[in-house]
Amino acid sequence: MNGLFKSAAALALALAAVSGWAQAYPAKPIRVVVPFPAGGPVDQTARALGARMSASLGQSIIIDNKGGAGGLLGADAVAKSAADGYTLLFSSAGALAIVPHIAPSMPYNPQKDLVAVTQALKVPAVLVVAADSRFKTFADLKAAATGSASKVNYASAGSGTTPHLQAELLKREARLNITHIPYRGAAPALTDLMGGQVDMMMVDIPVVLPFIQSGKVRALAVTSAARIPVLKEVPTVGELGMPKVEAYNWYGMLAPARTPADVIDKMYGAVGAALRSPELKQQFEQQGVQVVGSKPAEFGLFISAESERWGSLAKAVGAKLD
Repeated sequence: MNGLFKSAAALALALAAVSGWAQAYPAKPIRVVVPFPAGGPVDQTARALGARMSASLGQSIIIDNKGGAGGLLGADAVAKSAADGYTLLFSSAGALAIVPHIAPSMPYNPQKDLVAVTQALKVPAVLVVAADSRFKTFADLKAAATGSASKVNYASAGSGTTPHLQAELLKREARLNITHIPYRGAAPALTDLMGGQVDMMMVDIPVVLPFIQSGKVRALAVTSAARIPVLKEVPTVGELGMPKVEAYNWYGMLAPARTPADVIDKMYGAVGAALRSPELKQQFEQQGVQVVGSKPAEFGLFISAESERWGSLAKAVGAKLD
C-alpha cells in the first residue's frame, strides 16, 4: 500500500511538472527563422509581428535570417530543431509550396517535418510595365503578345519564384507568347523593367508599390479577387476575364512537427493578436497586403492545396532552383 502511495505521489508530481512547464511557456526567448536575407518583405513582416508578439508573450522574439536555396536551408534548420516552441519558421509560399517540387533533393519533408501555426498574410501580385511603355492597358499587351510574331518578354525574381509562376499562369490563361528572363531578385528585374530592357513582370505589390505611386512603372492588373484600395484604379484579373489567374504570395508561421498542441495554440493566439493591432492593420492595408490569421488546421490544408497547385505548374514549365 505504501508503494502504491509513493507511485501515485510520483505520478502527481510528474503531471504537475508537465503542467507547470506548459503554463510557463514561453520561459525564454523564441527564435523565428526567416529563410531569406534581411531587409526583404518576409523579413520586415516577421520583425513587425515579432515586436508585438514579444510584448504579449513577455519574451524576446529573435529573428534569425537563414537565406539560401529559395528558403530551403532555413526551413530545413527549423524542421530539424527541437519541437519545444522555441524555434519557429516564418516563410513565404515559395519555400513551402514550390521549392519542394523543384529542388534536386529535399533534406526534409515539409508536410511531415513541419506543422502549421497560422497563415498571417496573403500578398497579391501586380502586373507592371515601364512608365513609358507602349502598353497602356492589358489589352494593348495582349494584342502585342499574341501570335508567333510576338517578341514580348517578362522578367521575374528568379526561376521557380512565386512571381515567375504567376506570370506563367497569366501566360497560359491569356494565351500569351512571352519569353521568360529570370533575374536574381526583384530589385535588378525592376531596374531593367524601368530601363526598358524587359517589357513586363509580375511582382508582389509591396515590392513595387512605391514605384507605381511615384509614376516610375504602370500597373495593368492585380491578381486579387477584388480591387486593392491603394490601387483602386487597377483592374483585377477577374475583371479582365481571367479568374483562374487570381493568385497570391503568402506568409505564415510554422513549427517543427511534434510541437505540443498547447504551444501551437499559444503562438497562433500571439500572431493573431499582433495582426489585429490597429498599427499593423493600417501598415498592411497601405501596402496592399491582406490579413488572414487562419487557424493551424486551416493553414495546413491551405499549404497542401498550394503545393499541389504551384508544384504541378512549376514542373510543367521546367522551373529550376537557382
